[in-house]
Amino acid sequence: MHTRIKAEASLGVLYASYGIMNRVCWQGRLPPSLLRMSYRLSPRTIAYAATDFRIVFNAKYCRKFDDSGFLQVMAHEMIHIWQYSLGRRGGHGRDFKNEQLRLGLVLGREIPSDSPMGYVFFMHRLKNLHPAEAARMLAAYSGPRKVETEYYRTLCQ
Repeated sequence: MHTRIKAEASLGVLYASYGIMNRVCWQGRLPPSLLRMSYRLSPRTIAYAATDFRIVFNAKYCRKFDDSGFLQVMAHEMIHIWQYSLGRRGGHGRDFKNEQLRLGLVLGREIPSDSPMGYVFFMHRLKNLHPAEAARMLAAYSGPRKVETEYYRTLCQ
């Protein structure tokens, strides 16, 4: 299979994960966000969300995640997107922590199956979606990085 086709298939899985989380956790209220991989991030940065509704993942870290870990990182960044969509500054203040608790994301604890994130995990198992594998494939993609932007643009049309 051509590498660009693999990259686009991987992006499809990541955007499907974003869509599931958006519907389950925020009732579809989050704006579309560009999802990207980067090899230029600091080794201490796993991912970040930008105010222009973009989530950038550290490609080096993506090699290490399982689906649960990747979805938790994506959810963390989506909380920042939620903050930005409400006109808030972002950061890890009270509103961020309250949203984490509401979703069932408590550091060092098992995610409750009756929480929104527990349902997100269930939906991923049900649909046989593997976002960590898709992220690894996208991180290994050696073609032009514009494939991510082009895919996003076609998705938003």
